[in-house]
Amino acid sequence: MRRNLAAYLAEFFGTAIMLFIGVSAVAFMWAPSSPVPVVPNAALRRLLTGILFAGGATAVVYSPLGQISGAHINPAVTLAFWRLGKVPGRDALVYVAVQFLGALVGAWAAGLAWGALTTGVQYAVTVPGEGYSQAGALAAETLITFLLVFTIFICVNKPRIAPRTGVIAGTLVAFLVMIEAPVTGTSLNPARTMGPAILASNYTALWVYFAGPVAGALAAAGAFQGQWGGKTVCAKLYHTEKYPCPFETCRYRLVSAGETVMQEGEVGSEAYVLERGSLEVRRGGAGGHSVALARLGPGDWVGEMSLLLDEPRSATVIAATDAQLRRVTKQDMAHVLAADPGRTEDLLRQLARRVKAANDRVSGGA
Repeated sequence: MRRNLAAYLAEFFGTAIMLFIGVSAVAFMWAPSSPVPVVPNAALRRLLTGILFAGGATAVVYSPLGQISGAHINPAVTLAFWRLGKVPGRDALVYVAVQFLGALVGAWAAGLAWGALTTGVQYAVTVPGEGYSQAGALAAETLITFLLVFTIFICVNKPRIAPRTGVIAGTLVAFLVMIEAPVTGTSLNPARTMGPAILASNYTALWVYFAGPVAGALAAAGAFQGQWGGKTVCAKLYHTEKYPCPFETCRYRLVSAGETVMQEGEVGSEAYVLERGSLEVRRGGAGGHSVALARLGPGDWVGEMSLLLDEPRSATVIAATDAQLRRVTKQDMAHVLAADPGRTEDLLRQLARRVKAANDRVSGGA
């Protein structure tokens, strides 16, 4: 547990900050005594509320807190990543516990800060809308959580859009608040509902806000696994080289400038796609001096020939700068290429360049 203590604390504070911002947004936009001018169009007011609430979550994703813990800030998201084997059971249990505690503290802090404004909206508690049954609310929460979690899975596994996962997910949530809030309040998150429910002593249809998001998250995990084999890269929503990943199943490798990525002659069991930074490819020359062959940048593959042909590495690769690489094993290479056709095109183009360079060397020596 000590190993990931920083991640647990970051997840707690991240969830608390999200709830503080979110409950504050609801209080100022909807409380009868709010000093903020009333937006007469209800849909527009819901959209603005959603932008503020989701904006708080997005800010957490890209903050140091989010970069440390992965910024799940939602038990449903943690459960989905656990279902795909990306978060160990022990970490998942602690994450869920601190998310519930963080949500309670964040909502309480909003009440402490804004007093009557917060109590005027019952701490932004979520209950089924007037005219909607609990069964209807359950179906709605299941559907919107499925959309959110499936979107997160798609984003974190596509390198070109992975850095924008927080923005994309936040935008989706903002629009869901505008469209779906009259039905359930757009919870998507058992912790987000439980904290305000405790403080407002309002437990109306509470089971819906547990069963719906859990069912939606598990359905999203199943759908993603069925389509792509569950080969998620990492359980972080925003992965950078600044902070080590708390999850042992992370498929990213971070290297420092000057570090050897792979050694000429060694047996290769994995290839890499370079996400950030640059690498230098070198091969041993006369007198023990290596010769620089190429410099690789983002999008380039390295080690793929050894992986595909089951042959020793043909060159040594050294990090020219600090870099982030995505691990690709023989077992999941097909999934990586299928999930991201752009990577297939990059690989084919890179192999074609190598073939052309080899032909040019042969022609020049003829």
